[in-house]
Amino acid sequence: MARLKRSSLVLDKATLRISGMRSISETLEFSDSLNLAEYEKRIQTLQTKLSSYNTMLSTLDEAVGQIELLEQDLRSYSEKMLMSVATRYGKNSLQYMQAGGKPRKSSKRSVGKTAPKTTITTVMTPNTEKVTTSSDGTKVLVK
Repeated sequence: MARLKRSSLVLDKATLRISGMRSISETLEFSDSLNLAEYEKRIQTLQTKLSSYNTMLSTLDEAVGQIELLEQDLRSYSEKMLMSVATRYGKNSLQYMQAGGKPRKSSKRSVGKTAPKTTITTVMTPNTEKVTTSSDGTKVLVK
């Protein structure tokens, strides 16, 4: 994402103000340092610095874009190198792990989560009542 370029409300206001003052007099001067020439010089200094700053931001944005492209290229090349090691030595080899690969798991994967199975135990009591106990510990009396 490109960085936002900077503008200056102070600069905008000063530019409008100097235009108004020029309409009063081209050589408006109040004292040694308060004159239109000095005012314009300060406006130009800020304009130049602001322009330079915005140019640097553009240059920085370009550099960031180049770095991101180089990172993509290196990531792709790195993956190809690791896959080449895997092709030559196998994904379970010591060489593959040395190159940064993760060893394959030898156990089988579970298909999915299943609910625990409930087992029911029925016990007959001497009074011909059934007591049924499920695996979660609940007992049910059946007559």
